[in-house]
Amino acid sequence: MEGPLTRALAEQLNELVTGKPLERILVPEGRWQANMLLLNCVGQVIQRVRSHGKWLFFDFSHGVTWLCQLITRSKWEVVSATEAAGFARRAKRRPLLTVYLRNPGGGPPFAAVLSGRPIFYIVPTAKVWSHPDISAMGPDPLATATFHDVFPYRLRQHPQRTIAAALLDQETVAGLGNMLKCEILYATRLWPGVKVASLLASQIDFLAGTVVGIVATAATFASKNQTFPWRVYDRAGLPCGICGGEIAVDRRGGDNHLTWYCPACQTLGKEPLLFEETEQGRS
Repeated sequence: MEGPLTRALAEQLNELVTGKPLERILVPEGRWQANMLLLNCVGQVIQRVRSHGKWLFFDFSHGVTWLCQLITRSKWEVVSATEAAGFARRAKRRPLLTVYLRNPGGGPPFAAVLSGRPIFYIVPTAKVWSHPDISAMGPDPLATATFHDVFPYRLRQHPQRTIAAALLDQETVAGLGNMLKCEILYATRLWPGVKVASLLASQIDFLAGTVVGIVATAATFASKNQTFPWRVYDRAGLPCGICGGEIAVDRRGGDNHLTWYCPACQTLGKEPLLFEETEQGRS
């Protein structure tokens, strides 16, 4: 789940579960080992749910934080207590975690259900940013006021990397996935295989602003449960909205992912070939 979707989920969960006391926590026997920190969260209150990059943070009133990254088809759902009980009775793929909450306003009890195989940690809130998986994260364009200062420094740490690979590195910028990577490269007209070392300072500044703008737009669409209007991602063979040329897809980004791009528009940083390829030259 990319950063904008994670942010939208954090805002939704924050609205639904903040301030609601936890009545009980169910963990299926034999699937996941509940420790004392988890059990000690019963009776406590979630003060806020926030995000950074692809991570969710559940901050509790007694100084404990749950860290969760949704991977491998994992998800959080807020359902009625009756629905949650039905999930728990399933023979296969029972929820990893079912958190029953009390509604202080007198409404019916409900539950937050975590299913799939997420990454999940329980740590003291004061030590969240000391956790290895969290401390290494780069700036989040949705949350970090100093993004324009930190991002260029992080980007320059690996000058021989391609820009496509750098944008997918969570230590360079938190929350980007392959879909947003393609859209950002398209918006900046950068060739996917351009090396970081060859970028000018002005190009990096423009890239930083583009990252912030596209991620913020994607977050707005996610918060409204609307599909982002992809201009290049997953549009191989379709006409480019700028030049009308055919959008291509291959692994020129050198990041072990497919990259969708416009060969005609995205030429910044592209090294000229000694001999231009033709259909006859390849045959």
